Amino acid sequence: MIPLTSQPLADLVRSALDFMARELAELGGGRVPDIKFSGHDQVLVSGLASAEEAVPGVLCFAGSGAYLTQARQGQAAAVIVPPALEKSLEGMPAVIAPEPRLIFVAVLNLIKSGFVPEFPAGEPYFSDRSSCEIGPDVVFGPQSYIGAGVTIGARTVVGPGVFIEDGVKVGCDCCLHPKVILRWGVKLGDRCQIHSGTVIGEDGFGYNQIPAPAEGRLIHYKNAHLGGVAIGDDVEIGALSAVDRGLVADTVIERGTKMDNLVQIGHNCHLGQDVVVVSQVGCGGHSRVGDRVFLLGQAGLSHGSVIGHDAIVTGQTGVTGTVPPGRTAWSGTPNKLQSQDLRSQIMILKDLPRWRQFWQKFRKSPTFEDLKAAMEDQD
Repeated sequence: MIPLTSQPLADLVRSALDFMARELAELGGGRVPDIKFSGHDQVLVSGLASAEEAVPGVLCFAGSGAYLTQARQGQAAAVIVPPALEKSLEGMPAVIAPEPRLIFVAVLNLIKSGFVPEFPAGEPYFSDRSSCEIGPDVVFGPQSYIGAGVTIGARTVVGPGVFIEDGVKVGCDCCLHPKVILRWGVKLGDRCQIHSGTVIGEDGFGYNQIPAPAEGRLIHYKNAHLGGVAIGDDVEIGALSAVDRGLVADTVIERGTKMDNLVQIGHNCHLGQDVVVVSQVGCGGHSRVGDRVFLLGQAGLSHGSVIGHDAIVTGQTGVTGTVPPGRTAWSGTPNKLQSQDLRSQIMILKDLPRWRQFWQKFRKSPTFEDLKAAMEDQD
């Protein structure tokens, strides 16, 4: 449970939606969802909790009848439910919304500042302070390192132990969490969040193989990577991820893209706008990902793969070649339409044992008639 100062349900939810509207305006668009109240909208709310952990006084969201039952059994003060559950409320105070989770998240975002501790301020180490451009109200954490010629925009927070190398440019209102490393040639837009331990701008993984038979060796001759990394506004990159610099041109991540933890983006990749990249995705070098694409957990893109706008690449898919644009799900290795992949899996599970029996009997049957009789006996 997350405790709150006790307040009426309607006041809390309307304040949260106002806060969401301001955030969406800063992000360039988006509409606050419509809601309506059912029951006593002035009931006092003193905390937030999941339906499973409901106790008296809390607000929960319930996306299904089972969660609504749990919230009622826990004597929650109110619930947020979809329209399909309106008739099941039985007088319980509620907020009715098409996406109840989104309303609950709006409340969480409203109260976030009171729960998330601020990074401690400290003295950064500047290699050449006079060559840097530091905007107003920038906060530095202890043991942060700032190289020569660095630009940091207004109100950006540089967490403890962050390493920013020479010439890096960071926009306004960014947050660099502890131990982030930005190597030379990196440019961040405004309002970016880079989470702990992420490294942006290391060398790409590129080698040329040179045989040396006399020594019994295969020499891996390293490619120098002299490009950079260009990241647009409103990009978020999760913890312990890596974005490699380009060989000559930049690796690019465009505006609004969100990346989970443990993601690898290879050299010279280009990710479009508003892409979602879930944990453990790997993008081979020179891959191109269109706008609004979803790359789900552990998907892998081979070198030079192309994903069209709006495509959905499901978990553990191995992409080779080109995925056409369109809001269609792809899966399997090599990638195919998810509907085709599922049919293939069903066919294998259903028919493979019979094919095995056929070949066993085929080897033992001297004539076609014997084989036909053996299969008829099996049926």
